[in-house]
Amino acid sequence: MKTFLTTVQCRLILCAAGCSASVLPALADDAASSWQVRVSANTLFNVSASFKGHPASPLVTSSHDQPGAANYDNGYVGRDVSGDPNLSTYWGYNQSSQQILSGGNVTGLNYERTTPLAGQSSPRNDADPSVGVDLTLRRQLGKWHQARYGLELGASFNQAHLKDDSSYLAAGQRTSYSHAMLAPIDAGLFPPAGYQGPYNGIGPIINPTPTAGQASQVPGAVLVSGSREVDADIFGFRLGPYLELPITKRLSASVSAGGALALVHDHVSWTEQLAVNTATVNGYWTGQSAVSGESVGVTAGFYAGADLNYLLSSNWTLFAGARFQDAGTYSHHIGQGEMDLNLGQTFSIELGVGYSF
Repeated sequence: MKTFLTTVQCRLILCAAGCSASVLPALADDAASSWQVRVSANTLFNVSASFKGHPASPLVTSSHDQPGAANYDNGYVGRDVSGDPNLSTYWGYNQSSQQILSGGNVTGLNYERTTPLAGQSSPRNDADPSVGVDLTLRRQLGKWHQARYGLELGASFNQAHLKDDSSYLAAGQRTSYSHAMLAPIDAGLFPPAGYQGPYNGIGPIINPTPTAGQASQVPGAVLVSGSREVDADIFGFRLGPYLELPITKRLSASVSAGGALALVHDHVSWTEQLAVNTATVNGYWTGQSAVSGESVGVTAGFYAGADLNYLLSSNWTLFAGARFQDAGTYSHHIGQGEMDLNLGQTFSIELGVGYSF
C-alpha cells in the first residue's frame, strides 16, 4: 500500500482544516446555523489498474535445456559428474559464431541469456463506471452577504471491477556470458556447432563458472498473455468547507473542497504465460505462473466538487452535482509483482436529496 501526497495536495488539506477552524467561533453566535443530511446515488468514473512485474518466477526451462546446467539461449554449460567448479565436459553450443578465437585456436565460447525485463507494467485497464451511494453531513456555520458557508463531512461506497485478458509485448534483457576452455583447441579439431558434451564421459573440458558480459534491452522480446482481474471495495471519506450561493428563491449552487481518504479492500487474481524470444528462436523460453490474494489499505489526497440545489420545501432539497478526487495510487504487492489501483483522477456524478434541521 502506498500513499502519494504532493505539496499542492498537502496545502489544500491544511487550507481546508484552517478554514474550518477559523469559522468555528461563528457557530455559537449565528442563529441561522443549521444541519443538513444529504443522501445520493453516485456513479464513479476513471478508476484503473495496471500490473507490474510477474506473479512469480515464471520462466521455466525449455525443451532444449539440460538438467543441472546453466542454460542459455544458444547452449548450456554445467558441472559434470565430478562436480568440479572449474573443469567440466558437460557443455554444448549451437553456432560457430560463439567461438572465441585466438591464433587459430578456440579459447572459449560466448553465450546469451534473454529474460523478461524487471519492473515493466501491463497496459492500464479501466473499470466500468461504478454505481454507489454517498452520505454527507453539512453544518452551516454562517453567512456572508447572501452566501452561506459551512463544513461538510462525507462518506461514499463504490465497487470497482476490472478484468483484462489481452496480450501485450514487453521488453527483455539479453545478457552475454563467456566460458573459457581448459586449454586452447585447434579450430579445425574443435567440436562443430550443435555439439552436446556428456555429463558422465570424456570430451573437451570447459570452465563451468561464467564471466558475465554486457546486458542490453530488447524491445518486444517477451509476449505476455493471461488474465488480470481486480475486485475492489472503495470507501471514500472527505472533510472540507463548502460555500453555497443563491441563484433564485429556490435554486442555489454550492462548491466544496478539502482532504480525502480512500479505504480500499481488494481481491486480485493474476495468471500469466510468458514466451521469450531469443536472437534466433521465437518463444524459446516459456513459463507460466499464477497468484491470488486480498489486501486492505488507505491512500489519501484531496477533492473538489460543485452542485445545484433546488428547494422542494422548507426542509427538503433536491440536488445534483459532480466531484473530482485525487487519492493517489493504491499498491497491492502480491507474489513477486504488484497491482497498482489508480485513484488519482477519478470523478463522480451524484443525484440525491437533502434534509435540513
